[in-house]
Amino acid sequence: MAVVAEEQSEIGALRARVAVLEERVARLEEDSAVKVIELREITKDEAKAEIVDLFATGETLYYSDISERLRIDLEMVIDICHELQQEGAIGVKEAAGS
Repeated sequence: MAVVAEEQSEIGALRARVAVLEERVARLEEDSAVKVIELREITKDEAKAEIVDLFATGETLYYSDISERLRIDLEMVIDICHELQQEGAIGVKEAAGS
């Protein structure tokens, strides 16, 4: 009898753990909804001009912001921003505490 009660207790504990895990998985699935961005085909010169215009707003922008807003490939955005920085056309803010 003690063995049966112990097994039932273990089964109950496992069911509770499974319920918690299922809830966590459901939350993760909700939080990690994939955002799909359809990229535009654009020349590097066109992209550069659009990025300069975007920075002209004075807003602090991250590479991902630029890529998403302009629907331009992230790698292209990074390359262009490095070029613009070297040209002195845009500046980089230092992180707080740096």
